[in-house]
Amino acid sequence: MKQALILAAGRGARLDRPNTPKPLVDVGGQPIIVRLINQLKKEGIEEIHIVVGHESKRIMHTLAAHFGFDAGLVFHTANNWQLGSAHSILTAQKWMTGTFLLAMADHIFDDRLIARMVHHAPRESAVTALVDARLKTIQDTETPVRINQKNHRVEDVGTSIVPYNSIDAGLFTATPILFDVLHNLVQRHGGSELTDGLRVLAKTESLSCIEVDNEYWFDVDLPKDVIRAEMFLRNQQRSRRLAPPHRQRHSNESITYHYRLQSDETARMIFQRGLVQSPERFALIPPKSASSPIFVFSDETVNRLYADSFVGKLRAQGYDIHCIILPDGEEAKTISNYVYLVERVLSRGVDEHSMFISLGGGVVCNVCGFVASTIYRGLELVHVPTTLMAQCDAAISHKQAINGHFGKNMVGTYYKPSMVLIDVDVLETLDNRQISDGFAEVIKHALGQDPHLAAFLLHYEGSMRDRQFLETVIQRNVSLKCELVTNDPKELAEAMVLQYGHTAGHPIEHLSGYRLYHGESVAIGMMVAAQVARIIGACDDEMVRLHQTLIEKFHLPTTIPADISLPDFMDALRFNKRYVVEGSQMALLDRPGSLWQVNGQTVIPVSDEVMKEAFCATQAKNDTVSIRQFRRTNALSKQPLQAVSA
Repeated sequence: MKQALILAAGRGARLDRPNTPKPLVDVGGQPIIVRLINQLKKEGIEEIHIVVGHESKRIMHTLAAHFGFDAGLVFHTANNWQLGSAHSILTAQKWMTGTFLLAMADHIFDDRLIARMVHHAPRESAVTALVDARLKTIQDTETPVRINQKNHRVEDVGTSIVPYNSIDAGLFTATPILFDVLHNLVQRHGGSELTDGLRVLAKTESLSCIEVDNEYWFDVDLPKDVIRAEMFLRNQQRSRRLAPPHRQRHSNESITYHYRLQSDETARMIFQRGLVQSPERFALIPPKSASSPIFVFSDETVNRLYADSFVGKLRAQGYDIHCIILPDGEEAKTISNYVYLVERVLSRGVDEHSMFISLGGGVVCNVCGFVASTIYRGLELVHVPTTLMAQCDAAISHKQAINGHFGKNMVGTYYKPSMVLIDVDVLETLDNRQISDGFAEVIKHALGQDPHLAAFLLHYEGSMRDRQFLETVIQRNVSLKCELVTNDPKELAEAMVLQYGHTAGHPIEHLSGYRLYHGESVAIGMMVAAQVARIIGACDDEMVRLHQTLIEKFHLPTTIPADISLPDFMDALRFNKRYVVEGSQMALLDRPGSLWQVNGQTVIPVSDEVMKEAFCATQAKNDTVSIRQFRRTNALSKQPLQAVSA
């Protein structure tokens, strides 16, 4: 067999991927139709005829650019492709001189299936269909073409026939009889489909079938089909890299022991106003640590506002307090600074009952937490967060980390604090930009977990600085996060919502030189994630608008600054924990409060092409704000604002 016909004329509306014709959808690192053409050429097909209709010029230009004009590709434009697939197939009739392979451009096939069908010779004046009788293992499709067959002879075909025992897999070997049957149908009925022709062939005993054995195939008809195929191909790529274990013929049996650590320890989350101003009124330090060195980590700004007084009042109670002041900002989270801090703590003296108390924002929580988790393999840790971001995110976590040269939080541990003490009174001294920054995490939990919280935020009309409002929101946020961390501490399933907005947010934050705050970057990252979900069909435009409305309401950015380039962004994505060799993985939402799942998985593979399209849809135009402009227009007075009465 030397000829093949690829049907690529339809619109593929159910896939609903904006700006991308269905055959050009990227799966497994290349467009579906490109994969198919390469498979056909590998099996010796010399002429590949491609029938195009919807977006015909784009498909032809893409394939010509990919393969060149002398690659044995012949294009046929079906002007009446809307009338049915029969019209499209008949467009190439006069070019097909004998037996040929017919393939659907929106299907992905195992190499072995392509080889079996290419080298199969159908009976004279007959057609052979590839069918799958493994009905229990076939993923649900909207309108599968059913096959009723017996002993490889097809007796009936249709989308609603009963009984049936197989599903059409979209690959055929055909003789010119197929054209004759389709031509007669079009003459009699006008609009006709390939399925109608197959049914005629079945009734005249001219349609046989070959069954799929243990090979894979995908009908890429819906957004979930794309993700299922992507997951499968990525897993296949990983398995091909695995080398079988080397076994010596006469080696002794290996002996294995297992041990399991069990712990019922919990971290207490305590809300207490006035704690930071008057720590002597609370039992902050347990009796076992009363005589041990205690280390309080803070930063330059918080030291002026609270830490100096906080430490002084604890010292007045007789505790041995050592105060370590970090520089403001992300530069405190470097590996070199971590080494310096560890040596400083060790030089002051430390014992097994020593405590580490973080008094500050997210950076202070992260640095203090990482130091506490690594000295003596872990000493007692208490967080006293002083920013809205830290009270909603960094402190309510068992993840402690510092930054690497290539990105955020690349070196870290899982280590829970024994206590987190939240005092909303300290938020009074934050400027408006820092308050807005913290709301990014609140919005993340509202969109990802709690539609009622999302509605509450959407319809709230008071000041975002109102302390009663803040305490209500923080308590709900903490409750939501504790629920996730308890059930899924490594964020492998439902707790993937904690990563929402971070896949794109971390690279944006890093590429901004940390001029964008963490919450600002996550807000933009959520917009990128919403665009990704829209592009691949997981959510609709209304979900994207909800993101934008909520994010803008709390004065957070919704666009990637114009001075962050696409190539730099794509490079930075590689240094994310969720990035694997095969590409990006993301948490996506299909509606408020619901992580999109495919095959029960919440870790969704995202191709580079989709990520690039989402980046471009989110990036600010050159005439909109840059990072510096955003910072200048949003850095309001650092002076404390008049607090709203609770």
